[in-house]
Amino acid sequence: MDDLDMLQWLLSLLVVIVVIVILAWIAKKSRVFGSNHQQLQVIATLPLGPKERIMVVQVGSDQVLVGVTGQQISLLKELQQPLENNQQELNPFATKLAQMMKQHNEK
Repeated sequence: MDDLDMLQWLLSLLVVIVVIVILAWIAKKSRVFGSNHQQLQVIATLPLGPKERIMVVQVGSDQVLVGVTGQQISLLKELQQPLENNQQELNPFATKLAQMMKQHNEK
């Protein structure tokens, strides 16, 4: 490999790295990966069928009961007495990854 081939290889590598950095910056600015869901949280879910379920969703300090189907989401009731969030951690890796992404986005 002569010097011209080596220089061409290094320039190509540099261009690829620059493109990756630019795409990552654009994705971060447009919030393609991850978003801020601090005010919304699913407290409980009850599947009723293949595409139907009932969910209790925490919206700020309020909780609502919603019905979810493949075509729509319907408000069933606003809960007067909130349920406790005692849902166990289903996927520890996903939870840890979400925490790390949240910390990274706050910087």
